[in-house]
This record gives sequence, structure tokens and C-alpha cells, in this order.
Amino acid sequence: MDPIPVSPGDRSSRPEPAPDSPAVALGNASLLGLGYLMMGRRGLALGTGAVTVVLLAVLVLVARVAWFEGVVLLWWAGVVVHGWWLAGGRLRRSEPVRTAGPAASAGGRGWVRPQRLVGLGTALVVLLAVGYLRFDASRIEQDAAAAHRRDDCMRALSILGELWAGHRVADAPRTARAEDSIAACRLLVKAGRQAADDPLLAAGTLETYRAHPGALWQGVEGRRADLFLAQAAGELNTALTGDTKALAAGFGRLSQVLGEFAGQESEVGKVLDGFLGGLPVKDACDTKTITDWLAERPAGGGVLDRAADVVPKVAPAAIVGCGDDLAEDKDWKQAKAQYEQLLDQYPKDDLVARAKKGKDRAGLQIELANVRRLLKGGSGDEPKYCAKPAPYRGAAPYRGKGPHRAMLFGRGDHKKNLPSSWLAKDAADAVLVICAGDTKDGTAVRTCPYNSTFVIGGIQNVTFRKRKIPVRVYELRTGKRVGPRSVQIGGSSCPPRIHYTYYGPIDTGPPSEKFVKSSRSDVRAAYGSLIKP
Repeated sequence: MDPIPVSPGDRSSRPEPAPDSPAVALGNASLLGLGYLMMGRRGLALGTGAVTVVLLAVLVLVARVAWFEGVVLLWWAGVVVHGWWLAGGRLRRSEPVRTAGPAASAGGRGWVRPQRLVGLGTALVVLLAVGYLRFDASRIEQDAAAAHRRDDCMRALSILGELWAGHRVADAPRTARAEDSIAACRLLVKAGRQAADDPLLAAGTLETYRAHPGALWQGVEGRRADLFLAQAAGELNTALTGDTKALAAGFGRLSQVLGEFAGQESEVGKVLDGFLGGLPVKDACDTKTITDWLAERPAGGGVLDRAADVVPKVAPAAIVGCGDDLAEDKDWKQAKAQYEQLLDQYPKDDLVARAKKGKDRAGLQIELANVRRLLKGGSGDEPKYCAKPAPYRGAAPYRGKGPHRAMLFGRGDHKKNLPSSWLAKDAADAVLVICAGDTKDGTAVRTCPYNSTFVIGGIQNVTFRKRKIPVRVYELRTGKRVGPRSVQIGGSSCPPRIHYTYYGPIDTGPPSEKFVKSSRSDVRAAYGSLIKP
């Protein structure tokens, strides 16, 4: 078979151009596998691209540190060197492109310059893009860091919002630091929002910020001290209502500031002076509660000890004022305790006379309340007072002619026969307490004979006696027993007829003894011996 003639311009007869090592190396410098494509090694180009994507993904998402950037850089250098080596590892002279002739098919040198230009252009685009993105990421980070250090985190967050995925690919470690700064700045912003409503919560957020790796602001300790001072000021303001828990919390907070933060004595003193300047408060008992707490607070040798200096200036008036308020509310026991406190703690104060008067008044009211309680309690008609008398020093003394108003217990039938002017409805108006017992036989008045058809001999002597009433008479002023042990109620005797009832089967006649018939005046005369001696 004759050979088929081939014309000089038939491309199918030309050999593939030899790969140019610099062009392949430059093509691979783009990390896009372009050098391998120049050599026709598509599989190698795809494999290299896949490895590059994986490394960049790990760099952006997992290992955003400088040493892994070094790994990626080594991979880049390895791909470049491998392309150079795979293409022959030699530098050939570049010649102008020929389009025809035997020389064009001899060595393919006409392809050298375009290959190098394509590789160089691609590599420059990639490298310039990476360089620009790294420069821009550095600028963004520095500007944001400057705002962060000025405590202008809103500005810092706005600047850091310019970062995008390209920055993360080009400079993963720097963008990782920037994201730490974002997280730290968000803590600062959060603390600022919390400060108005909950200074302690804001201080805790700042403590978290201080430990954060992205923290840059140096004023965090001063801000935390300010927050604790604000919390203390709020607690001490609440303490002005007499809340001792808030008072203890406020002083504890000030002590914490002095212990944790240097150079805060002046600021602590300002908060303390603001609190002390609010004394005395409107409510005397609240003031007294506060000064009592301050007086009992142990001295620590610091600025807080100034609080004790205000106590002797404010406490006496507060104690007496509190006693007066309690007396007005009829809380006599507590009122008396306040007056006694002033007499014990400030015996030379100008308010001593007022306190003594208040104490006496409260003591009388306590005695009166106790007597009233005893007069109301008990069983039957007899109150507890009759067995356990108590004094009421406010009552009038049992002296003079009287009448001495009395409270009569035990004989309601007698009580209704006495003039109202002799009786007291309340212990506050009484002089005497009379406890009357059951009627007993009194002194015989007269014996009279009565003719009875049912008695042998027809005559029955009947003796008439007074009513003897056992009494316990107490002078209310002293609670001591006074007067006789009994009173006798007289009356008329020996009536013309005696009516009686017999209960046995045989009528034995009238009883041998009977009580006289007493009138209202007789009852008055008997009790009058006590009430109007």
C-alpha cells in the first residue's frame, strides 16, 4: 500500500508541544492545577484541586492557625516544584510563534511564551487577590481593634462586619482573631445593656469578658468597680427604708470594692456619704433601725468606719421619735423599749426628760392593758383578777370620802341596785375592784315567835339574820387587798306572816332561821361602806 501523502499544514501529523517547566510551575502556582492541564494531566489537576479545596476548608473551618497556614503554603510550594519537575525541570529559551514550516513541528518552541504568559497571569491574579485580601483583613482588624480598645464596640462590630469568606480563605488566623474580638465586643455591649437594670449581672458579664481571649479593652476593672458601686448605692438607698438586709448587702458590696479594686477609697467614700446624707429619714423607727445596725457594725479601720460617727448625732432623736410613733399606734411595749434604750445608751442627752415621761406613760398603759385582760378573763362571774390582782398606777388612790368608783364582779343582782356614779365600766375609771362571793348567814338581828298549827305546842321561833357577802376588795392603784373581808346587808325582820314551802311528807313548820328582807337602800348601805367609807 502506498503511503498517504501529508501536507505540511496538516496538524494531525504534528507532535504535541513539549511542556515548558516554568509555564507549568507558574500555572500550578495558582493552585488551580493549570500547570497540569498544560501537560494534559487532567486527572492530576483534578486531584490536586480536590486536595487544595480540602486543605482550604480545614483552614477556614477547623484549623484557623498559623501553622496550618504553613501546611497550605508547603502544599502550594510542593505543587509548584512538582509541576516544574514533571515538566522536565529545565528552562528553555522562548521563541516567537511559528505557524508553518518544518521548524514549527520540530520542537514546539513557539508555545513557550504563551504558556508562560498564561501561567504567570493566572498565578499573579490569585496571588494578588490573596495579598489584597490579607492586607484588607489586616486593615479591618486593626481599625476594629482600635475601636475596641476605646470601648467603642458598636463601631468595632460595624467594622468587623466587613469581613467575608474571601478574607477567611486568604487570612484564616487573622479572621479567627477578629471573630474572637466580635464575641468579646458582644459581651461588652451586653454588659452595657444590663448595667442599668442589674449592675451585678453586668459585672458578671464583664468578668466573662475579661477572661475572653478576644478582650482588648483595658478599662474593664474600673467598669466592674463602677458597677459594684452602683449596686451598693442602690442597696443603700433601699436600706433607707429600714431594710437591714439591703443595708448589710450595701456595706458588703463597698467592702468588696475596697478589697478587689485598688484606689477606690474616694469613690467608696462618695457612695457612703450619699447614704449617710440621707439620714435621718422621715420614719423615725426606720432611722433607729439603721443607726442600731451601724452602731453594732464592727470597725474595720477603713473608710467605712465613718458610718459610726453619724450614730450619736442621729440616734437619740430617732429612738425617742420611734417611741413616740409606737405610742401613738398604742404599741406600748415597744414604745417603752425605745425610751429605755435612750436612757441606757444616752443618759446625758437632752431628750432624757422626754424619754422618762414617755417611759412612764407607756408603763401605765401596759399596766392598764394587763388589768383589762385580767378583768375580762376567767370562768363564771369571777375574772382572773380576783385570784391574781395586778396594779395600775394610773388609778386614783383609795383615800378620802369617795365615792370611789368600783368594778363589782360576782353579784349582778347587787350591782343593779347601786348608783351608776359608784360603778366604773372600765379599769381606767376605777379605784376599786370588788369580787363578791355567795351569800352566807350574817349577824342575827331578831328572833320572833310564830304560831303554827303544824308545830307541837303551836309556837315556832324564827331568827332573822343579815346577808353576809364575802368580798375581796382590791385597790386598783396598788393591786393590794383593802377593806373588810365581808359586808352584811341588813333589812326588815319579823313580818306578820311568813310564807314557806315544805318538801317532806310532814310539815314541820317554818324554818328556824331566815334572812331579813333587804331593800335597795340596804344593798347600797352595805357596799357604801366600801365605796363611800
